[in-house]
Amino acid sequence: MENNIMIMLISGLIALAVLIYNPAKTYGVPAALIFILAGLFIGNGEIMPAFNYPEETDFISQFALSVIIFTGGFQTPFSRIKPVLKEGLILANFGVISTALVFGIFVSYVTPLTLLEGFLLGAIVSSTDAAATFSILETKKLKLKYNTDKVLEFESASNDPVAMIMTLMFCMMLDNNDAGVGYFTLYFFQQLIIGAGVAAVVAWILKIIFKKVTFSEEYLKPVFLLSILLITTLGAAGINGNILVASYVLGLMLGNTNFRYKQTSRKFFSSLSWLAQALMFVILGLQIFPAVLFDVFKIAWLPTLFLFIIARPASVMLSYLPIRQPVNKQLFVSWIGIKGATPIVFALVPLTMGLDNADIIFNITVIVVLFSMIIHGFTLDFTAKRLKLIDKD
Repeated sequence: MENNIMIMLISGLIALAVLIYNPAKTYGVPAALIFILAGLFIGNGEIMPAFNYPEETDFISQFALSVIIFTGGFQTPFSRIKPVLKEGLILANFGVISTALVFGIFVSYVTPLTLLEGFLLGAIVSSTDAAATFSILETKKLKLKYNTDKVLEFESASNDPVAMIMTLMFCMMLDNNDAGVGYFTLYFFQQLIIGAGVAAVVAWILKIIFKKVTFSEEYLKPVFLLSILLITTLGAAGINGNILVASYVLGLMLGNTNFRYKQTSRKFFSSLSWLAQALMFVILGLQIFPAVLFDVFKIAWLPTLFLFIIARPASVMLSYLPIRQPVNKQLFVSWIGIKGATPIVFALVPLTMGLDNADIIFNITVIVVLFSMIIHGFTLDFTAKRLKLIDKD
């Protein structure tokens, strides 16, 4: 009976959030904020029995995240990212790593967290959210100069794997893992290479299958691809590959392969991605304890401002040193680093491992995400106009 009530509750919250999102998006409100607030509105333990299932929430969220990232890659043509490939990769790798380290050092001085715990928190909040950024750009009908929108799209779509790998590395270090620098360096590249390699092999096999096998039922093709996505990501994880790298590479390669019923598959995964986002955001909202957030806010507000005003801008500016780009573009990319549900998903990892101060890390992450979606979400178009980045043509 309790399970039925919980399913009805989550379904009702998703339906309510969908109804609210349509009018709210015209003001630049990210979908993630609407869905998270829908779950947060219940008040964990206030109205309904407390929802405190970090392991289950983490499992559902990681599956949802894989679907979302796969869909992003599936809908991205190579021609769109080719002009900004170098720029996006530097931001997604060096930018994320430097943000995590700079932020982690600062956090260790102004919060109860140790330096290693600060680096863990930095890794968790270092990635940006592509869906939130581009839903606002699309709603506001903004086209940006100098391929700025393409840069933000590619950076946001490709920086989650690096942030996730760093999160896992710092969690292992905190979990009394005495392995040396060489081990973790190997682990970092192993996650990237195996994840991408497995996806590339699967995509190559699929090309052969599509040439040899004819799917008589149009709507069986996306069901087949969803099954392959699960096999690919879980298989990559089973041999120490990163599931998000595997998801994105598989989606990108399939999205740039011609096959029958491709448009049907795109529509299917677009709908599935929205369902995954809604389910993930609402469950994450339910996992948050509002009363605890108010207690943690007194130590979280300063790191949040530091991340927005110093850590992210400094990392972006450093990333642009080898690439000559207009200053107004660099300033815009520095400011618009919208955080989505991904950092909250990553913050569940130390919780499930039972690490010290995991609850503090989780709640600071939630505060960073909520403030980012509000501040960055509502200032995106204003900042673009002030920096004269709007392409009126």
